[in-house]
Amino acid sequence: MRLPDPKPDSQMNLNAQTDLRFDPPTVGWLTDTPTNHPESRAYFRLAEPQDPDPYVLALAVDALPPVAFSAGLRGWAPTVELTWHLRALPAPGWLTILASGRLISDDWFDEDVEVHDSTGRLVAQSRQLARVGRG
Repeated sequence: MRLPDPKPDSQMNLNAQTDLRFDPPTVGWLTDTPTNHPESRAYFRLAEPQDPDPYVLALAVDALPPVAFSAGLRGWAPTVELTWHLRALPAPGWLTILASGRLISDDWFDEDVEVHDSTGRLVAQSRQLARVGRG
């Protein structure tokens, strides 16, 4: 499942530069049926053909909508801290992104992300602390 294209006057053009294919059960927030389980899963690659490299991995670890959306919380969720680790150079092909959260409380949430290459090897991971959506 792909996210809808942004409105023509929108300044959000990441969607045009990437190809994200979501696991439908993890994007219920798109249809106002959030799962109340902070997770998201997707396949990722750049829109223009390019094998993934460390720069693509740096983008991939923060490419998904916030996992707080799955709890029914919407809006801009500013990142307060994000740390990511390059674990291995990725094989060519699609990347699989698995994002999850453990705690949404007091206007804060955490998010852990694993990125696996086309062979299934863990190539990057991140941990993020963010504020619950604003507006």
